[in-house]
Amino acid sequence: MESVVRVMFVRAGLPEPLLNEPVHASDGSGRLLGFGDLVWKIHRPGKKPVKVIGEYQGEEFHASDEQREHDKHRRRAFERDGWTVQEIWKSDVSDDQARRALVERMAWSLRVPADELRLSEVSPRFFSQHAIDVAIQRGMRNGGSPRW
Repeated sequence: MESVVRVMFVRAGLPEPLLNEPVHASDGSGRLLGFGDLVWKIHRPGKKPVKVIGEYQGEEFHASDEQREHDKHRRRAFERDGWTVQEIWKSDVSDDQARRALVERMAWSLRVPADELRLSEVSPRFFSQHAIDVAIQRGMRNGGSPRW
């Protein structure tokens, strides 16, 4: 799901995140705070860097009390180090309205202006419209409808 969310974010106009990126303490100690599912560290001239972690919380992996406690401690460590952590759940990608709200929430955290977003592109499809059109045409030439 992290890949689906990443594709959706980029198509909607957000910067591309790093995936499963190690996040180290900013105090120079090199201490590993954890790995972020989707990580953005954006440097802007004359301003503090924008540091955002998107954490996909899969229902199976994050359902146990023990795992939730671990996640809570890791999140606190990220936040103490100046990171904004945005949790992403299955319900956040379940329909276009939820996906738009997620993209807008991430854009706000990343300081991406709303007028730079392409909210019509939040459907997390993996193929371009051109690739889909070519597949349909190929299927029609072969005497039927395309087989997915």
